[in-house]
Amino acid sequence: MNIVAFSHYKEVASEDLKDSYAIVIDLLRATSTMIWAISNGAKRIIPVEKVEEALLFKKLDESVLLGGERGGLKIDGFDLDNSPLSYKSEVVSGRTIVMTTTNGTRALKKAAGAKRIFPGSFINARKTAEYIIKEALCHDIHTISIVCAGTEEKFTLEDILCAGYFVHLLKKHFPDAFLDDLSIASYELYKKFENDPHEILKYSYHYNNLKKLGFVSDLEFCLKKDFVDMVCEYKNLVVEKV
Repeated sequence: MNIVAFSHYKEVASEDLKDSYAIVIDLLRATSTMIWAISNGAKRIIPVEKVEEALLFKKLDESVLLGGERGGLKIDGFDLDNSPLSYKSEVVSGRTIVMTTTNGTRALKKAAGAKRIFPGSFINARKTAEYIIKEALCHDIHTISIVCAGTEEKFTLEDILCAGYFVHLLKKHFPDAFLDDLSIASYELYKKFENDPHEILKYSYHYNNLKKLGFVSDLEFCLKKDFVDMVCEYKNLVVEKV
């Protein structure tokens, strides 16, 4: 097994992911929010890159909810922001959500060259890793790619930390796996701060920006591990429960 990581979505070309299963991580907050929304009963999520695309969906079907952010804040005219705590079951159950974010939705699109694509987060990492391991063995997949969304087209610490947790989980089942340099670095970073990720993230740009914007509860939420017992997949342009 090969485990390779990408520091941000702009680093990825479609051919890089050929014949691999991809885990796409935008820990703070897009993939965490998508997973939480689906676990709370959302029917599906349609990621789009542009605000105009989302508004067009709403024009064509008023029943959809629009969610997302620009600059970390709710977009004018949208129903929801990018905080997972906004996606309560009473709000999203049975609904289709069209979502656009600065980084996460673009990262999912960039991963289109992979055989299968799974949104990843601390909140359901163990379940997702277990599912991918089983499927990879069944279908003779030899590469698992971890695509970090990044922030503003740059490396971001929290996605790499979460990638390290996925490497940790995958290594348990594939102890002889080849790891590229970034996978090794993410693993070592995770192992050093696995008991208190805030200790390292308190120095990071995006973590502190969200803190300044008042999303402290989101930070606590997204850094908790494995309390969602569900796997999501991005397939046919939508995110749904596997």
